[in-house]
Amino acid sequence: MTLEQAALVAQIVGVVVVAATLIYLAMQVHQGARQMRSEARQAQLTYDQTGVYKFVDFPELGRIFSQTETPSFEEKTKLFFWMIGQMRAREYEWLQYQNGAITKESWETYRGVIYFVLGTERGRALWEVCKGYFNPGFVETVAAMMTGVPPIDLWDQLQAIE
Repeated sequence: MTLEQAALVAQIVGVVVVAATLIYLAMQVHQGARQMRSEARQAQLTYDQTGVYKFVDFPELGRIFSQTETPSFEEKTKLFFWMIGQMRAREYEWLQYQNGAITKESWETYRGVIYFVLGTERGRALWEVCKGYFNPGFVETVAAMMTGVPPIDLWDQLQAIE
């Protein structure tokens, strides 16, 4: 084998090694992306469960959202900070969607909670007070979602169940 032939063999081996390395790296990146999406979904589930359990621990929140009489300052404060927590979780999901960490279908599923949180006139009034604490793009998304959406009567339905 001549020196020139040995150089060609070395080049071929080098190309094969580079190709194998690129394939391996592509597989690692794909696996990392799947892991990131899985962790994002787990965080979202944790946020959602925390919000749901707040209603279990503090069922009066539903009554306060829907009652006709004006809530006390303490009651409004509870609603305000519960809303910030719930909307912050939705903002996080929206950011994950914007960054490609979750799919459009996942975002559309998670965002449904916004219709619930802002489902009453009181909820919408509280959102007007706290929306300045959120990403402007998220606030615009929420505004577009809520345009023309009538209030829900979930709380009245729950009250009517015997």
